[in-house]
Amino acid sequence: MKNYFYAFVLVFAVSSSAFEVTGESFKAKFKVDSITVGKLESTINLSSADTGQYGKVYVSYTLRSNPNITTSGTWTGHGRGISPEGVLARGDLMGVWTLDGTKLHVKSVDSVSDGINFLQGTIDLVAGEMEAEVFKVE
Repeated sequence: MKNYFYAFVLVFAVSSSAFEVTGESFKAKFKVDSITVGKLESTINLSSADTGQYGKVYVSYTLRSNPNITTSGTWTGHGRGISPEGVLARGDLMGVWTLDGTKLHVKSVDSVSDGINFLQGTIDLVAGEMEAEVFKVE
């Protein structure tokens, strides 16, 4: 019985601390250019006018549903950015998503040409827009 009590305390202690990202970040706004719907996955193509150091950015997210939870899943993607100076940035993107009404919430850890980024954002499927915040991971 004592072991169950310790396990409960450990689970409660771990779950009571919220996941919060802090540090230097920049915000980005994207527009949804197209969505390709498949039987088991969908791909969302987005672009932004100006995304900080990455300039004009194009990203594609391919979402797959969790077969046990239809309002969440995983995704993979690719991104390319070109700065006004002609510097090309590339990224391999991977994360999770959840659906809440018309809003698709995404979180990812991305391997980009200048390091690793953490992104959290929301895609409004009706408005065709995405707002995101990007943090450098040290």
